[in-house]
Amino acid sequence: MAFSTHKSKGPQADINVTPLVDIVLVLLIIFMVITPMLQRGAEVKLPKAVNAESKEDSGEATIISVKEDGSLYLGNDLITADLLERELNAILLAEPFKFILIKGDLKAHYGDVRKAMEVCEKVGAKTVALQTDQAELSQADAKKKEG
Repeated sequence: MAFSTHKSKGPQADINVTPLVDIVLVLLIIFMVITPMLQRGAEVKLPKAVNAESKEDSGEATIISVKEDGSLYLGNDLITADLLERELNAILLAEPFKFILIKGDLKAHYGDVRKAMEVCEKVGAKTVALQTDQAELSQADAKKKEG
């Protein structure tokens, strides 16, 4: 609140920034809480791919994550291969064309990622994809691609 020392009763041109600061702080807190929830599935470091086909994540995919130590996650829940098979059977029974996304850690053994792919194949999943990060092209590779 601004006070003036002169006795004018006209409108004052001072801006009260307290409501603005309150709104900005509330928005900051909301974004700080929501941002970690945007990561779907267990957190893994994805391998880089240059010519990977890009598809926008609609948020409807079932996510299987394979961590560096070979552990499997369905969403954020640690799961065994046998239980993964039963859970995928139940999911695909309700939605036969459910999109399944496998996120394999960069340092995970290929055999562990392959095990998750085999479970998807065994339950009859129609659409399975591997998630990667987009790799940066070096200048030499970009010139080769252009010409």
